Amino acid sequence: MSTDIILWKGTDGNIIPVNKSEAMEIVPYAISLTPKQQSQIVNAFQLEAYDMAAEFAWKKAMTKLKETISTLGMKFIGELLNREDIDEYSTVDTALTDYSTINLAEQLGVIGRTGALKLRQANELIIHYFSSNTDEEFDKLSAMSIVKSSIEYVLSEDNISIALEFSNFRRRLLGETLTINDPQIEQLIDSPVFYLKTVLTILTSAIKSEQGAKSENSLANLNLILPSIWKKISENDKWNIGTTYRDVTASGNTIASSGVKNALLKVKGFDYVPENLRSVTFQKAAKAVIETHFAFNNFYNEPAVVRKLSNLGSTIPSPALLDCFQAYLTVFIGNRYGVSTIAANIADEKLSEISHDRWKYYFERGIQNDEVILNKLYNGIGLSRLRVLLERNELNDFIEMPKLNQDLYEAILKSNGHRVKGIAEKMIEKIKPTN
Repeated sequence: MSTDIILWKGTDGNIIPVNKSEAMEIVPYAISLTPKQQSQIVNAFQLEAYDMAAEFAWKKAMTKLKETISTLGMKFIGELLNREDIDEYSTVDTALTDYSTINLAEQLGVIGRTGALKLRQANELIIHYFSSNTDEEFDKLSAMSIVKSSIEYVLSEDNISIALEFSNFRRRLLGETLTINDPQIEQLIDSPVFYLKTVLTILTSAIKSEQGAKSENSLANLNLILPSIWKKISENDKWNIGTTYRDVTASGNTIASSGVKNALLKVKGFDYVPENLRSVTFQKAAKAVIETHFAFNNFYNEPAVVRKLSNLGSTIPSPALLDCFQAYLTVFIGNRYGVSTIAANIADEKLSEISHDRWKYYFERGIQNDEVILNKLYNGIGLSRLRVLLERNELNDFIEMPKLNQDLYEAILKSNGHRVKGIAEKMIEKIKPTN
């Protein structure tokens, strides 16, 4: 998406030449590892201990990414992930899974989109081969793919850091009251949803937790940018702003409450203010499903977390609807290695209970920003299962949706994998920029 202006962009490491394919040729690029550590990886390949080589390189890469992300402060990381259990006393190792680490690293400009894509693929391979229910042995090609991605996008740099542009703009958002003709504000307004989400998180986090000038600047800047980006941001981001208003009002913070109220009035956004705390419970349970799906032994662990979500009730609060759609669809679709049968059956039952109009809402206003499901469809995962689900529940008559949404929906119903892949790619490019 070359026409997009972006405020910060992650690098894609030091690209290893395509003619380098052996461990002895690739490992020297890992300049952040000591010579001894490099030798351990090379020796593991020579001994055909491919699992050891892959695990060692992967853990070193993830540790480095986590340490970099933690420099922003764990409380802010908790806000980015919408997790109240993460605060300034949390440790990065226990708070972040490898999957969430990769997503945050991309969101904060530590790595670029290509790097994030390759690392997510490596994470999926690691999860598969190291799961307790897998009897396949690591092959050299899979191990080399993991090692190469770990080195190319993380370990090939001696010192990686949060993108300077991101750090500077974050400091300005909290330290200044900006104007609509400020070059960075103009850039922000034209940026992909991916960046808008991060900026809104910075502002709402400060509004809820900061005092004095930082809070006042955050309120002023929210009021400044929200009218220009409201139609562009995702439904979840709108709900998060509404939730911020509810939270600061409940806490008795009258200044913050008044400021957020003014911003919502400018965009007629009070429909996005949750009526109670019930939605938070659903959202937390849905996020736990996603975290479990992308963690070790996911097929074994998914039933418990999906059952916990399903036991909350059949009436899903509106603020949590898109989170629950994502959670149930993720386990129902599964991954390239299959599905967790028990979890998928529970998800199937719950998805079948969701009303026709809410399903249309998902395809009309949700799926274009659901990167988890879009990535699965892009990779050809679960297409036939999703089509059967829609047809079985008579969810095959949606019309008059935005063009890309309508095209994707119709391609799913026709099981046109090539077309689904192309449309999903376009939607992902609208969420975040290409490299």
